[in-house]
Amino acid sequence: MAISKPADKSKNSLKNSEVNAKASFKETTKKEDILTDNKGVSFPVNIRVDNHIRNKVSALINLGVAKNAKAVVEHMIESEIAELSESEKTRFDRMYNILEQKDYMAKSLK
Repeated sequence: MAISKPADKSKNSLKNSEVNAKASFKETTKKEDILTDNKGVSFPVNIRVDNHIRNKVSALINLGVAKNAKAVVEHMIESEIAELSESEKTRFDRMYNILEQKDYMAKSLK
């Protein structure tokens, strides 16, 4: 039966120091600086609607209001935003920017 030689401690200590090393970084980015425009990160998502709403969107497309469902929904959203009061627009902008930053961060981590 052969006796094995102990492992070289210098190699193990190097590995242990690499494992135990903590990442350090300096935070220099502000949340406001993450997005420069709202078109920076785009990816397809789904919105659940019932068949009646889907049929209304299709009818609007057939009438030529817009070329596709995305354009119909975007048009309706812009119309609703235009009718908001100034305080509601401010709140909407804040919420919208938070959601855009969330999307940006989620996609940048992948």
